[in-house]
Amino acid sequence: MHDIGILFDLDGVIYQGDSLISGAKESINLLRQNNIPCRFITNTTRMTKKNLVTKLQAMGLTLEVNEVFAAPHAAVEYCKNMEYTTIDLVVPDNEMEEDFIDFDLHAENPQAIVLGDMGNLFTFDLLNALFKKILNGAEIVAMHKNKYWHSGNGLTLDLGAFVAALEFATEKEAVVIGKPSPHLFQLAVKPWGLSFQSIYMVGDDIRGDIGGANNVGMQSILVKTGKYREESLKRSEITPDFIINSVADLPELLQLN
Repeated sequence: MHDIGILFDLDGVIYQGDSLISGAKESINLLRQNNIPCRFITNTTRMTKKNLVTKLQAMGLTLEVNEVFAAPHAAVEYCKNMEYTTIDLVVPDNEMEEDFIDFDLHAENPQAIVLGDMGNLFTFDLLNALFKKILNGAEIVAMHKNKYWHSGNGLTLDLGAFVAALEFATEKEAVVIGKPSPHLFQLAVKPWGLSFQSIYMVGDDIRGDIGGANNVGMQSILVKTGKYREESLKRSEITPDFIINSVADLPELLQLN
């Protein structure tokens, strides 16, 4: 086994909107030719892992379903560890219910609300209904707490804004499953048997990707694509180990040929 491994964020790093970022495919092919293990970790909750992989394959990227680790996957693990039996799954894609098959998803008073990004389906009525369930004792399990993302048509409000609203109103703190918390990072690299210091995380989110990688002792590489903003980097107390223009520059950084 090679002595390094690479984790990639997907949206904003490998693809944006409906197309691959220039050079992404070539960089990944080069890693594979050099037998460097790579996996993809994503906070996206807008589609199932299977549908995400299908979308990437349609863009021309070769990857397997088991190479992608998504926040819903980690949420299932978390809820099992907590021994929850009843949850309210709030996600835009009903197919995601397949991943949560071991839980009763339609209880009147759930033990936890597992919250994904509903986009424009976040209405007052939905938030108000969730607010009442939380006051009745439901835990808030947020699949991530990203502030915004790049939809392909510019920056768009993300799940974090709505999680913050529910926390504020209920005075209850959410458990955050996706990046920057360690769950996804640890889950994805488990089979490699590598030390965290020899794993690089490539991402566009200063807090989720870079902060998350730094927290678990991985090396962090910030790309200037996706949601990257110069002023966010300047304001942040988080410092990436490396900054590159895009994933196309990764082979050069790792001195691959």
